[in-house]
Amino acid sequence: MGFKKPPRDYKVIAMDLLARREHSRRELIDKLKLREFEGEEVEAYLDRLAERGLQSDERFAQSFIRQRSQNGYGPLRVRQELRQKGIEDSAISRHFESMGVDWHEVAVQAWRKKYHRAPGPDMKLRAKQTRFLQYRGFDFDMINYALSSDPGDDEDFY
Repeated sequence: MGFKKPPRDYKVIAMDLLARREHSRRELIDKLKLREFEGEEVEAYLDRLAERGLQSDERFAQSFIRQRSQNGYGPLRVRQELRQKGIEDSAISRHFESMGVDWHEVAVQAWRKKYHRAPGPDMKLRAKQTRFLQYRGFDFDMINYALSSDPGDDEDFY
């Protein structure tokens, strides 16, 4: 005879998810749907969590921007990921402005972590490094800034 776990309540699941990390409302809805919990009752419960400050798209967006920028991702990619997680464009713009991340410096740090030398006249290497930074979500201005930064200028580089 195998031990069968009792079915878990959507309220417990939602609180467990929020205890681990911040989640957007859409993320919670998607994760609860995967467990076959949906409907007006679930929506009303998520409303109550937001009213009590236990779930906040604002906190989620700030946390997400901070975490992704620290991991070397650029603003284009971070914005797109936030949209996919249900954060409105106006809120995204507001958080980008209020957090004051130096995206040019994030691009430099991402580039330095991956590559240990500037491409110089090697166009193939420059194209490879450019594609990497584009994939990470940096625009051409940020990419040119990063590729023109001189590792010799930074004593902590090595």
